[in-house]
Amino acid sequence: MNMDIIQSTFIGAYELRKNLTALLNKLQGKKEEIVVTQNGKPAAMLLSLNKYLEMRQLNEELEESLKELSNKEYIKSLIIEVEKVRQGKGKKAGKLFKELGL
Repeated sequence: MNMDIIQSTFIGAYELRKNLTALLNKLQGKKEEIVVTQNGKPAAMLLSLNKYLEMRQLNEELEESLKELSNKEYIKSLIIEVEKVRQGKGKKAGKLFKELGL
């Protein structure tokens, strides 16, 4: 279990049923989560929709980065370009940005 979860609010399933509306209101607009326990053990987590979407976006970005990093040709080309920069053969950032239209 991730240690960050310890800082979360914990609530039992019975309390969740009794206080669902209040808990949902508490989650709105906040970047926190509520851990729901069942028989004293963590069983589920409630997140605000904003927090969930933020986590989903981050996960998609990480998956894309992992795909790139697992591509041996991509890594090889990065190593070659880094070596060019180290040898002073790279382009200055301002010039490159202009070429790219940034």
